[in-house]
Amino acid sequence: MIANYHTHNRWCRHANGEIEDYVKVAIEEGFVELGMTDHVPHSDNIDPRRIQWEEIDEYDRLLNEAVEKYADRIRVIKGFECEYYPECMDEYAMLRDVYGYKLMILGQHRSGPNRIYDSFSRTKTAKEMHVYADAVCDGINTGFFHFLCHPDLALAGYGPGFDDEAESVMRQIFEECEKHDLPVEINGNGAYDGRAYPNREAFLLSKDYKLRYMINMDAHDPKYLRKEVYSVAEQFAADLGIEVMPMFEI
Repeated sequence: MIANYHTHNRWCRHANGEIEDYVKVAIEEGFVELGMTDHVPHSDNIDPRRIQWEEIDEYDRLLNEAVEKYADRIRVIKGFECEYYPECMDEYAMLRDVYGYKLMILGQHRSGPNRIYDSFSRTKTAKEMHVYADAVCDGINTGFFHFLCHPDLALAGYGPGFDDEAESVMRQIFEECEKHDLPVEINGNGAYDGRAYPNREAFLLSKDYKLRYMINMDAHDPKYLRKEVYSVAEQFAADLGIEVMPMFEI
């Protein structure tokens, strides 16, 4: 493991550790690159579990300090994990073009009208899965995002398991990723904690498509950047015969 491109910090209000804490652990582990991609702020501040809009300047100042302070030891890439919300795309472009957040990754945490459906719902319906898939595919089609985080989050909380509906949803997503050559993530945080994702059946299905894969830790605590955590996701991929990219070019 020499890079991680999905990293959070305490500014999202559901992670532990300062920006610099993650950078230090990444250096200790021999990383070449670290993508700092906390949850993107939205000007409506509807979601309290992320950076708030009025905090951008202070957050950006601290991140820039870390980028410069450790530049001779590691490349820290400024980025955000973003949902595809059409009404927010101009804000995302501003954060990229004005503030220099060049790594924009797609992680669909809510979907539907007024963001009504929670991707982490424990009682997910087939309809909610399909709405999630439609939003993800619409986001991919914009060409704005660099890779897809936890693509199988669609399945979390869906009681029937990997049935025909689940297969249909994942085929829709993987087909779109293949079409746009958009890498898909095997989520290390989920693998280590035994979450519903990464889903074995979904990733077995993914082998029907020509895809690029990457392991990212989705770190919400600096300890998740440790090699022993990464090794669980690495074994998951190896068991399925999936080859992962060691680094992502950006």
